[in-house]
Amino acid sequence: MRVEDLKGKEILKKLKILMILRIVMVTLFLVSSIIFQIRLGRYSEVPAFYLLVIAVYLISIVYALLLNRVYNLEFFAYIQIIGDLITETFLVYITGGIDSSFSFTYIITIIYASIILYRRGGYVIAGISSILYGGLVDMQFYGFFEALPPSASSTAEVFYKIFLYVLSFLIVGLLSGSLAENLQQTDKILKEKDTDLAELQTFYKNVANSMSSGLLTTDLKGHITSFNRAAEDITGYLFEEIRGRIWYEIFNLEEIRSVFNKLEMLRIPFRFEGSYVRKDGAKLVLGITITSLKNESGETTGAIGIFQDLTKIKEMEDDIKKKEKLAMVGELAAGMAHEIRNPLASLSGSMQLLRNESLLSGENKKLLEIALRETEKLNRIISDFLLYARPTPLNKKRFNINELLNDTVTLLKNSKEYQNKVKISMQLENKRLMAEVDPHQMSQVFWNLSINAFQAMDNGGELIITSKKKAKKGRHYSDDSVKDYIEIAFKDTGNGIRHEVRDKIFYPFFTTKDRGSGLGLAIVHRIIEEHRGEIKVESKINEGSKFIIHLPSA
Repeated sequence: MRVEDLKGKEILKKLKILMILRIVMVTLFLVSSIIFQIRLGRYSEVPAFYLLVIAVYLISIVYALLLNRVYNLEFFAYIQIIGDLITETFLVYITGGIDSSFSFTYIITIIYASIILYRRGGYVIAGISSILYGGLVDMQFYGFFEALPPSASSTAEVFYKIFLYVLSFLIVGLLSGSLAENLQQTDKILKEKDTDLAELQTFYKNVANSMSSGLLTTDLKGHITSFNRAAEDITGYLFEEIRGRIWYEIFNLEEIRSVFNKLEMLRIPFRFEGSYVRKDGAKLVLGITITSLKNESGETTGAIGIFQDLTKIKEMEDDIKKKEKLAMVGELAAGMAHEIRNPLASLSGSMQLLRNESLLSGENKKLLEIALRETEKLNRIISDFLLYARPTPLNKKRFNINELLNDTVTLLKNSKEYQNKVKISMQLENKRLMAEVDPHQMSQVFWNLSINAFQAMDNGGELIITSKKKAKKGRHYSDDSVKDYIEIAFKDTGNGIRHEVRDKIFYPFFTTKDRGSGLGLAIVHRIIEEHRGEIKVESKINEGSKFIIHLPSA
């Protein structure tokens, strides 16, 4: 907005106040004067007061009608104020001239002229007031007004009185004008400061709330004084909930408490990582940086804390370490398996020929049969491992996951691994759950997880298979390119998995069972990863385990 527009709006506002005050003041003064003069019995002057009140009201109405139609508001202000001086001169005239008790009204007009028009306006109105008042008194003294009785004062007294009033008018104009100018400058500076402060607050608010990292500030005792939007998202607390609370009570990390004991000596930012429990109970890994908050004088007034949720990064780092470890083990073992397989094939063939052509009987024949059976078992393990270490390329197709689950359960119920003491329950979402998958390899995943569940329930139980489509929210699915995903779960009522071995169950050759190669879950993990999916396990001892698969929805 232009300066001229701001100045015009300011004068317009002051003129409206002036018009209201004019009506109020004139009404109060004149009505009180009328009452006072009636009590003194001076009834002849009462009609003049009524005429003056009516005139002021009429002029104020005219001013109000013209107010929004006038472009030069400064000139209009001069007209109104000079009109007030003329009204005041007439008031002084009808109330005794030099002996009037309303001569002070000139001073009031000079003061609000200075307020509206500043120093120059105050000087101009003070000069006009001096001319009007001095001229009126002079004309009264020399007998120009027959209606006014001649003053009983001497010439020296009259001129001295004029001198005092004119001097007071000029002094009031000078002081009020200077004061108005100073107030204007002060108001201008304050407005600039307010603007700067508003811009600074907006900048801070926008920057702080646009940060992906949590940001908080505290005083020297650790009481929280600010908390940005990312901090609310990470911790689960709203700023209103924790305003004024000590922040190491919210974060409950011993490192923070120790930093506050030496905050004033903190020269460089202090960085550390720690475990944190959100308001909703979720466990996070936070990376926190604390530095001292200083004022303009360089004095430490508190602390600044910046923190990030590193949970996903830590999980990815752990996954990468696991994959690197598995890759190294897989490479080494694949080479060994390949080298073992060739002599194993020769050994198996030789024993089969020996069994067919020899005359072995009794215990020797039984030992040969055991050797052949164990050779076949060893060959099967090596084949599975080579499948894990050197997977076949995916042949992806758009397929209904529910259809694959139904086919797998049908095969399970007709296989030798199925036990009648295990009940299979299907809780599939009643719609097509389409995904881009290799049907053969995904069926192998479902088969391996089902067999794993059967083996965990030697004494019977229930396998519950569920499927549903879910929308990605928060950290529920790590692939940022995926909007919706399909969740498939295999839940058994077996013995559960001990916590200390839960992170190892997807390692090749790791098994807690008496039988099995330890490759089933490793193959499952590899196939799911190749499909850009995730697999997690939840388990409680004596309550069972739940394997949860997340696959991108097609």
